[in-house]
Amino acid sequence: MLLFDNYDIKVYATPLQRSSTTGGRRRVAELAAVKSLLREAFPTFPDARIAHAASGAPYLIFSGKAPAEIPAISISHSRDLAVLAVAPEGTRIGVDAETGDRANQLLRVAPRFLSQQQMPFWGSSPSTLLRAWTIKEALYKAAGHVGMGLLEIPLPLEVPVDAETPDGRVDMDGRPYTVLRVDAPGCGSMVMLVFAPPYSL
Repeated sequence: MLLFDNYDIKVYATPLQRSSTTGGRRRVAELAAVKSLLREAFPTFPDARIAHAASGAPYLIFSGKAPAEIPAISISHSRDLAVLAVAPEGTRIGVDAETGDRANQLLRVAPRFLSQQQMPFWGSSPSTLLRAWTIKEALYKAAGHVGMGLLEIPLPLEVPVDAETPDGRVDMDGRPYTVLRVDAPGCGSMVMLVFAPPYSL
């Protein structure tokens, strides 16, 4: 299903069966979900596949007919959802999906991913902690800084709330990134999208 379509970016999602949440069955379910999302995102390019750079970042490959420009992508999985974000070539993009029940676990580890400056605002409740975690994960993917610690990743001044407006901006390495919470109706996951297009919004 298409969750988001704005700024030349699309975010697709498909449910994952909770019964396949562990081990090899989990991996098989995730791969099948991503294949399904690729078919939805690229119906005219049935041979679209995912490959991974040495850093682990995903990218698209086509063994036959390919689009004129190869879109940028980001992938995430929560316990009950697989998500694919697709953006124009050259866009820095990251998406993260996390189930809401992770919020209490994040309370215990908040000092490991929130800086002292971020803790008073972003560490104030389980829901803001979950938002901070998903923003940092998505921004890590978008910026492509392999090995960067979560404590070092900045957060926007405001908490992202709605999907259709730029909820937050964060600067990293002198580049502005837009932060959006994407609405995922009927699922228990929070989906966060972070992007920096090759042009200014």
